[in-house]
Amino acid sequence: MEITKKLAIFLTAMLVTLIAATAFAEQGTVDWNKGVIRVTGIGAGKPAYFKKHPGVYRAQAKRAAMMDAQRNLAETVKGVRVTSDSTMEDLILTSDVVRTRVDAIIKGMSEVGSQYYEDGTYEVVLEMPLFGTKDALSEAAFLPFKDEPKMPLPQPVDVTIINQPTVINNNYTGLIVDCSGMDVNCVMSPVIKNANGQAIYGHQNLDYDKIIVNGMASYAEAVNDQISLNRAGNNPLIVKAVRLSDLNANPVVSVADADKILAANQHDGFLNNCAVVFVK
Repeated sequence: MEITKKLAIFLTAMLVTLIAATAFAEQGTVDWNKGVIRVTGIGAGKPAYFKKHPGVYRAQAKRAAMMDAQRNLAETVKGVRVTSDSTMEDLILTSDVVRTRVDAIIKGMSEVGSQYYEDGTYEVVLEMPLFGTKDALSEAAFLPFKDEPKMPLPQPVDVTIINQPTVINNNYTGLIVDCSGMDVNCVMSPVIKNANGQAIYGHQNLDYDKIIVNGMASYAEAVNDQISLNRAGNNPLIVKAVRLSDLNANPVVSVADADKILAANQHDGFLNNCAVVFVK
């Protein structure tokens, strides 16, 4: 009777731990600053093996934790915004190719951290990169755009700016668009527009493979933080967004700044290399 009571207490405690931990893990986190999705999975083995076969139990718990983490990662991925008006869930529901690729990437994820607890629960942490490797989310997110015809970046509205020494002699290493104080929404495929509504930077202007590896932009907390330096280099062109458009996902810059960006890019090519940072 006493053994049954202890087992009931053990199972109840384990269930409470699992419910609390899973509730946290299911939320997941999308860290746009570091460019990763991070989730936690919690698992347990068969109670009968807990003391009699601890090695088997631990292996079962780890396997259950990995499966839980993969489920949580799948749910978190669905909520990632691809464009201002679409999410990964939209792509998964409309494209079997995207769904299959997402499933394969998730199943191929290796743990970045794990912990076994005295109560018999096992915790596994998974991180999926948004871009940068073959198994990054960007590979699936941009599949629908892979075969779209590419369009060249537009010319400046004022074409005389193209040959101005003050623009082309600076050897800019990247672009930083300061959106601070505007509550920008992070997306995988942002668009930069000028104040007339013309798009001056979007996925249709870029090489597909470069998007997969580099991502279209990084999101930073400050103009001069490490993320900005890593992405935009030590001599970036810095402009201030005048507003945001399309559900606060796409920065809008003045026509003059847009012209300067396009003219400088013709000389230095930073847009073509996706050396773009948005400051949040």
